[in-house]
Amino acid sequence: MSGPALLDLGAPRAARWLALRFLEEARTGRTRLGDAEDSEALHDFRVGLRRLRSTVRAYREHLDDSVGGKDRRRLKRLAAATGDSRDGEVMIAWMRKHGGGLSETEAPGAAWLLDGLQRRQQRVLRRMHDEVVRDFARACGRLSRRLSWYPAHVSPDDPREAPPMRTVLAGLVETHAAELRAKLDAVQGAAQQDLAHEARIAAKRLRYLLEPFRDELPGAAEVVRRIKGMQDLFGDMHDAHVAGGIIAEAREESAAVAPPPDPLPGLDALAGIAQAETERLFREAQGAWLGGHADEFFAAVGQVLAELRGGGENREIERKYLLRRMPPLPDGAIRTDIAQGYLPGERLNERVRRVRRGGEVRYYRTIKTGSGLSRMELEEETTERIFRHLWRLTKGARIRKLRFRVAEGGLTWEIDRFRGRRLVLAEVELPSEDADAPIPEWLAPCVEREVTGEKEYVNLNLAG
Repeated sequence: MSGPALLDLGAPRAARWLALRFLEEARTGRTRLGDAEDSEALHDFRVGLRRLRSTVRAYREHLDDSVGGKDRRRLKRLAAATGDSRDGEVMIAWMRKHGGGLSETEAPGAAWLLDGLQRRQQRVLRRMHDEVVRDFARACGRLSRRLSWYPAHVSPDDPREAPPMRTVLAGLVETHAAELRAKLDAVQGAAQQDLAHEARIAAKRLRYLLEPFRDELPGAAEVVRRIKGMQDLFGDMHDAHVAGGIIAEAREESAAVAPPPDPLPGLDALAGIAQAETERLFREAQGAWLGGHADEFFAAVGQVLAELRGGGENREIERKYLLRRMPPLPDGAIRTDIAQGYLPGERLNERVRRVRRGGEVRYYRTIKTGSGLSRMELEEETTERIFRHLWRLTKGARIRKLRFRVAEGGLTWEIDRFRGRRLVLAEVELPSEDADAPIPEWLAPCVEREVTGEKEYVNLNLAG
């Protein structure tokens, strides 16, 4: 895309540009379907169509005046038709891969099943081709016209189109990442393949959101790369599970329709292969993505969110002071008891925190980047269950402290007295980098010096 970066455009314009781009990808793939030697045409058509549907779904609020219910239903039918053909291709490839190593007694069953899959695939492809020819040209022309223009409100106070794409994308990424985390948390065993497949779909939707911004959004390319790896792993597991179901159905049918020799030995052998592969791939998924193993990935997503929201509500600007002793606090100081730990990571460090104030206890997850006076901060409240799970991973990198908050002159000062060491620090958060922060009279006699930006006094480095 030439001209302004996509993130700098208004969401209505940027969303339409994306939809038109993916519509053109699908149209190009469709025109190539007539070439029997073009083995990638159907794949490219499917991908363009999936990306178009994902864009229309994600940015529905900003595209509703261009993409109506009739358009959405037509795209859904087309996607379903191409999905059936994809599933057939995958099963035929799976059979060819695993059926070749069977014994002489088992081979006839594999050959019989493969022949049935291939005949079914021919019927699916004919039906899909008819639907694509009939419906896609109609959908393409209508969407191309309607997405090419839209009404926009111009404010006399601000010429920029609202809402900005950057803000809209941040909200979508946050929502989709939370959905993916919830789907992954729900997968507890290899038998829950439906839930694992839902997690894969959620990952794909997050990937489609970020993929167009890989070149202009720091960290997005790495997140997309990791999602692709997850999709491949979970996809292979899903395919093995589906293969097991198809083999089980074929086994029931074989007694009535299969000619000799007996296909059962081959079908039983293939069923065993499918089951073993499903379990093996689940163990791999478990070690990479389930049971808290995706935390580093979600920290990377948090970093992308911090980039999207940079300069706004998530920028933390503060000064820090080393104190000689605990100061006498004025009336009204609010006390909280804090326990916080840091998850291991080479480039990103996520903090988990338990905050107890009176009888109330709350839990948080936080990612901070940068150093010195101004840093990026992304924080969300979490549950006790998630906190306890992550807390186990912070062994050797923990801090416990009492914090006293004091409102003074329009600012809030925080006095931290660390447990287990003779250390007291004071921090004050500022509205801007050039804001003045006079030290209050009750605090000034206790200040040793300012330590803003000194690594020795960063909480992560104090943790142990």
